[in-house]
Amino acid sequence: MGFPFRYKMNVAGHRGDCHNYFENTMEAFRAAYDAGADMIETDIRLTADDEPVLIHDGDALRVTGAAVKIQEMTLEQVRQLNVGTPLRPAQVPTLEELLKWVAPLDIWLNLELKEYYVPGNEEKCRLCVEKTVALVEKYGLQDRVVLNSFDAWPLEYADETYGHRYMLHGFYPYEAMKNVNRDPAQYLYCACICGSAKKKEYYDYLLERGIEPWVGASLTSAGQLEQAATYGARLVTTNDPAGTIKKLKELGLRE
Repeated sequence: MGFPFRYKMNVAGHRGDCHNYFENTMEAFRAAYDAGADMIETDIRLTADDEPVLIHDGDALRVTGAAVKIQEMTLEQVRQLNVGTPLRPAQVPTLEELLKWVAPLDIWLNLELKEYYVPGNEEKCRLCVEKTVALVEKYGLQDRVVLNSFDAWPLEYADETYGHRYMLHGFYPYEAMKNVNRDPAQYLYCACICGSAKKKEYYDYLLERGIEPWVGASLTSAGQLEQAATYGARLVTTNDPAGTIKKLKELGLRE
């Protein structure tokens, strides 16, 4: 089990292609796929009626201008939000909408669980894991999905509940994660390096423990990408899949 690294450096579209399109929309996901991304990264939250929807923030202020909390809105209300513009409207997709679209395609998903195990949100956190897994398995995508969180609780819960069946994505140094109760090396498949991705010892630490070191959207220059590949990274999450793939090809890292 594992991601099929087809290239020296593989590419995940961060919230789709959020450089050219509205983040976490079906338009952005399709654009990332069309650009040649190997994976799509997105964010999952639950509505008031516990439906998984794809939006990064806990409220809609940044993407709509409306200070409304996703957890306090029904799915029907969330679907009425316009996360685009008046002239170019866009909806918040459901997780199921994305999975149904991805199922026949040759692309992976990195699903970030945004419901954290904090006081008052324990049940939402657990439900977010369970509902995500149920939908992933409904569409037979369990072998093409990485579950991701800045909170170790849902990752540890998924590992224990589903018998180590899922590839789990954390962050390193581990201090970037909340609620770390077990050694993450016991369950992580990959970890995104936070802070200074220039530190070779971060990559070495993960590689020595059999954890894939991945890098995030802050690495944008050809020099940064080349250095990360030299240190052992084989996947970068990027806001601009097409632009990043072009740089990687020029570096000989899409061979």
